[in-house]
Parts: sequence; structure tokens; C-alpha cells
Amino acid sequence: MIIDMDNKYIHAEPMGDIKGKPAFAIINTKSDSDIAWVSWYPSWKRYVMVTDTPAVFDAGCLESIIKFIKAMK
Repeated sequence: MIIDMDNKYIHAEPMGDIKGKPAFAIINTKSDSDIAWVSWYPSWKRYVMVTDTPAVFDAGCLESIIKFIKAMK
């Protein structure tokens, strides 16, 4: 299921639960590859974005990710 993030370059897709909370892959719309994940970070008791390898985001993509994380509350 694709979740629109109001951004033409990225979207989110559910990954299932991590530590009992929903987790999402951030997907590059053009290449259809995952570039980051949004998941629950128990130590901070909030959702965070995590990358496994270096990733490049412009301000628009970062704003979309921030809005997405804020909507997770």
C-alpha cells in the first residue's frame, strides 16, 4: 500500500510492526528502492527516520518526512 507524502520524489509503504509500533519504508518513487525507514525509537519514545546507507534529501523531501513523522503521534 502506497502512502502519499505530498511529494513527487518519495512515498511511504508500511513495513509491519517494530517493537509493537507501525514502521514504514521511505521509497524513492522513481527507482522504487527504499532509502530510509520511519520507526519507533523506544529510548526517545518517538518516531524517527533511520538510514542504513548514506542518503541525500532536499529540503522538500525532508519537510515531507517531518510532516509524516509528526502525523504518527
